[in-house]
Amino acid sequence: MRLTLKNTDNEYRIIVSNKQTIDNETDTIEEIAYGSYHEKNGKQYILYKTDNDGDKISSVIKIDCDEVTIKRNGSINSSMVYRVGEKKSFLYEIPYGKIEMEIETHRIISDMNETGGEIELVYTLTIQGEKYFNDMKITVVKR
Repeated sequence: MRLTLKNTDNEYRIIVSNKQTIDNETDTIEEIAYGSYHEKNGKQYILYKTDNDGDKISSVIKIDCDEVTIKRNGSINSSMVYRVGEKKSFLYEIPYGKIEMEIETHRIISDMNETGGEIELVYTLTIQGEKYFNDMKITVVKR
């Protein structure tokens, strides 16, 4: 019989806080989850799952030099690529349909290692002509 124990050295608390401003009104959305962090081939990965009222979503954040990619799969599907000075289009899929969006990244600050750290993404999100200014902070803390 083989017994597999959960590796508690690879558990991290992940806090995603996004301050979004449109027409001088600001709203902050915060998500807290537990997941993992690892480095492979010079890239850093943060993986976590959330469950919001039965909606299960798996998220992967990849930090690769001056580019950050956030992929979500589940009741929401998207692949958002952040690179300073570039506009990137993507599809945001929800159970009701698909919405085309565009990200223009203004700033990326990343300070991550095996003990945790923080990523800051400052960008403008355009949805059907409406522009939303975003300041997202992803904080990772080893438990």
